[in-house]
This record gives sequence, C-alpha cells and structure tokens, in this order.
Amino acid sequence: MSGPVKFQDPKQLYRAVPAAPTRPDRTLLAIMLLAVLSLAGTLTLLPGTEEKAEGLLAEGRYADAINTLVAVEHERPLNGYEGFMLFKLYMLAREPDNAAVLIAEQPALQVDNTEALRQLADLYRQMGDVRGEATTLRQIYDASPSDADFVRLRVLYRLTGDTAGETSLLVRAMAGGRSDDVTLQRLAYLQDLSPTSVRAALWVAPGGNFWRFEAPQQSQIFAQTSVSSPVPPIETSIE
Repeated sequence: MSGPVKFQDPKQLYRAVPAAPTRPDRTLLAIMLLAVLSLAGTLTLLPGTEEKAEGLLAEGRYADAINTLVAVEHERPLNGYEGFMLFKLYMLAREPDNAAVLIAEQPALQVDNTEALRQLADLYRQMGDVRGEATTLRQIYDASPSDADFVRLRVLYRLTGDTAGETSLLVRAMAGGRSDDVTLQRLAYLQDLSPTSVRAALWVAPGGNFWRFEAPQQSQIFAQTSVSSPVPPIETSIE
C-alpha cells in the first residue's frame, strides 16, 4: 500500500524571476538610419539639369533638351556650361534667331563672342538667310575688321538692297584705313542715291588713314594722294 501523496507547494514551482534592466530596441533605429542614407545616395545619383540635357542631346531629342534648359533659365541664370550647351542645341536645331538672343544675354558666350557669332553667321548662310548673315557678320566686322568679311558684307548688302548698310560699311572701312578708288566711287554713288542727295567730304591721309568725315551741303569727294610735297587735296567728281 503506497504512502500518502505529497504535493509540492505552488510557491516553489513559480519562483520570482529577477528583473533585468530593459534596453531600447535599436533595430528600428538602424533600419530608419539605413533608409535615410539610402535615400540620400539615391538623390545624389539622380541626373541634374546638365546630365538630363546631355542625355537628351545624345538621343537626338534637341527640342526636349532645349525645353529642359529653358525651364531652368526661367528659374535662375544658366551657368557657363549650360549656356554653351543651349547655344549648341539651338545651332543643331537650326534656330539661329534664338541663338543670337542667347549670345546677347549670356556673359559666358560673350567672352568667346567672335567664335559664337562666326558659327551663327555660317548657320544663317547655310539656311539662305541673307539678312541674318549680314547682321551677324557685321557685328564681327565692326569688332575686328577683315578683308574677307568686308567683301562678303558688300555682297550681302547688294543682295538685300541695303544701301544704308553698305554705306555705313564703306564709311567704317575708310575709318579703318581703306582708301582705294573703287571704295570712294561706290560711296559717292551710294550717297547720290540717298534721299538728301548730299555727298560727303572725305580727306584721306597719305598713309591711307581716315582723317575726317563730314556731310556739308553740296560737297565733293576729296582724296590726298601725294606724299612728296604739301599739295592741296585733289578734287575728284564722280557722276
């Protein structure tokens, strides 16, 4: 016969567990930090305006690339690289008028103004825009005269019938030292065609340097050609 059954005291079965200090769960903080860093890295990898324009340019999407840069220009001035890129895009898109406005507005392009204007004049010539080429080429000539540009401008002015432009070109050329008979005769002819029918009095020094320019009433063309003795100017009448 078995002995009496002994029951263990329940208090002994569930002893108190010593309380341990609780630590904050840093897992969530670490995940949040990694997410922020990942987002920052992603933002740095997003293409900027220049990269977007370059990508569109590489794809031949000139209009979209232009719109991208123009949108930025409405918010802030374009930097030098963006200005050059927009000028290049205008040239590729064959929009010389917009390129001309951009040259006037962009300081970075004005530093290398002659080269930009030369490209613009070439584009006008390719497109058959005689007036546009004449306007652009005249800016180049006024800044740095050359015989080649002088000859081309005379052709352009005659093609457009711009006698005022040709007259001012001849005066500018003579101010720079040109004093050949052909130029003098052409200038006299053009001045005869002017509404006032007033000729100019021109004194050209023996060395060919421009000396004086006036427009007195019913004057003639004068040119001093002798260098050996102080003789009075030789009067030439060109009808």
